[in-house]
Amino acid sequence: MPVVIGLRSLCVVGRHEGGAAMQAWEAALKQLCAVNVPEDESARPPDELFDAVDDLIDAYGADDIAEIVAKAVTTGRVSVREATTFLGIAQWSGTDNGASLRHTLDDWVRRADDTVRLHMALHQEFWPLPTAVEMNAKLTEIIARYPEHQAICTHKIATRQLHEETRACGPSDGSGPEP
Repeated sequence: MPVVIGLRSLCVVGRHEGGAAMQAWEAALKQLCAVNVPEDESARPPDELFDAVDDLIDAYGADDIAEIVAKAVTTGRVSVREATTFLGIAQWSGTDNGASLRHTLDDWVRRADDTVRLHMALHQEFWPLPTAVEMNAKLTEIIARYPEHQAICTHKIATRQLHEETRACGPSDGSGPEP
C-alpha cells in the first residue's frame, strides 16, 4: 500500500531540513567572520581564513556565497574590506573556478544599486563584465553616480584597455599576457 504524505507534512519536513542547513552555514559564517583579516591588503591572509571560506562554501552547499557575505556586511558582522577579502578567496575555493560567484558580482556591477556590493565586486582581481565595451560603459556610468568608486573604475578601464592593446600587438609566441 502506498504511503501518502500530506502537503503540510512535506512543508514541515522541508522547513526543518532547510533550518538545519541554514544553521550549518550560519555557524560557518560566524566562524569566518571571527577570523582576523590583515589590515594590510598586500599581506597574505592566514591559512585559517582559507579554511573558513572553504567551510562556508561546504556548509552553504554552493560556490556562490556573495549574497550571504554581503548580508554579513549590512548587518555589521564584518567590514566591507573583510568581505571583499572573503569573496576574493572564495573565487578560488569553489568547484567552478569562481564562475557562479563572478556571475553574481557582474550582476551587482550591472545593477549598480548598492555601493557596498559595488565595492566588493569592483575590488576583485579580475575585470568585471565579460567584454571591455560593456565594462567601460558601465564603469563610466558608475563613476558619474558614485564618485567614491572613481579610482577603482578608472584603474579597471585603463588596465583592461592596456591589456587589449598589448594583446592586439603582442608577440605571437604565446608569451604575451593571458586573455
